[in-house]
Amino acid sequence: MVKLGFFDAASPGGTHLRRMKFTMSRLTLAKPLRILLLLLTAVALYGDSAQAQFTLTSLVTTTKDPNLKNAWGITYLPGGAFWISDEFTGLSTVYDANGTIVPLVVTVPTGSTGKGSPTGIAANTTSGFVVTQNGVSGAASFIFATLDGTISGWNSTVNATAAVIAVNNHATANYTGLAIGTSGTQTFLFAANQATNKIEVYNSKFKLVKTFTDTKLTGLKVYGVAVLNKQVYVTFSGATTGAVDVFTTSGTFVKTLIPATSTLKGPWGLAIAPTNFHTFSGSLLVGDVNDGRINGFNLTTGKLIGPLKDKTGKVISVSGLWGLIFGGGTSTNGNKNQLFFAAGTGGYATGEFGVINP
Repeated sequence: MVKLGFFDAASPGGTHLRRMKFTMSRLTLAKPLRILLLLLTAVALYGDSAQAQFTLTSLVTTTKDPNLKNAWGITYLPGGAFWISDEFTGLSTVYDANGTIVPLVVTVPTGSTGKGSPTGIAANTTSGFVVTQNGVSGAASFIFATLDGTISGWNSTVNATAAVIAVNNHATANYTGLAIGTSGTQTFLFAANQATNKIEVYNSKFKLVKTFTDTKLTGLKVYGVAVLNKQVYVTFSGATTGAVDVFTTSGTFVKTLIPATSTLKGPWGLAIAPTNFHTFSGSLLVGDVNDGRINGFNLTTGKLIGPLKDKTGKVISVSGLWGLIFGGGTSTNGNKNQLFFAAGTGGYATGEFGVINP
């Protein structure tokens, strides 16, 4: 006969005790398990809700400004308004942080025939990158790269309404991105030439001094480029995957921060989030052209944090998303934790300038 507790298992009292002990044992094990499950659920819900704290606001579309078509690169000078490259119209248009149109439209010239096709844009605060036209010279305040292979600069004194070509490689280049940064005491341009799968480095006299790439990323080509935290970040894009590399401003390979992954679908826009951007604070934000998503990655390890979501939990997606930039901290260019974007909506035939607020 089996004995349980103080009672005979065959006796009514023993049976009752046996059931009591079984029941108590089940409750003792189940309680911490339930607590653990509740904690895991809470963590999961918190993580999801932490990503779902953003609000997207459209500031300007083609309806408001017909010049804004396939809005690509976006930048500003310190304290200044946003300048956007309008690839479809061959122009650059200007807006403040509220979407007010600044009455200045700059033509970006072509290196061959037709109209220009500006993509990347860089703001220059140095005395270098001088452009000349009709005997008048001046340092370019804004510099443009184009799909038709040119790099041109705009100076209001040289030509108030048009940029001037400084580099014409229309036969060999297809520039999809442009950035500016310093190495030592010198300032350089970094132009993403998708035709050759190389980043071209130009000094302040618009002279090509170096090229670099990552040949180990087979099947991928350079796409976007940005200078962030004094390093050069380069996006690579392929048919089904994308990756992000980091280089020094002297062109030395540092690491592949984000190896080829299907999470990145046409990665182009790059920005590092400030410390007050919710759970994405301090992360690298990568915008995808193909699916319009903005994914956050750990800036050190490259680990995926997740996509930005709105307050309802829906993943934010901007059709034809290109440029990303945080505000400069003034009323003209927004708060430093406001993420502004440029996009080529409508299959790149129309455009949008907007902002994502935490």
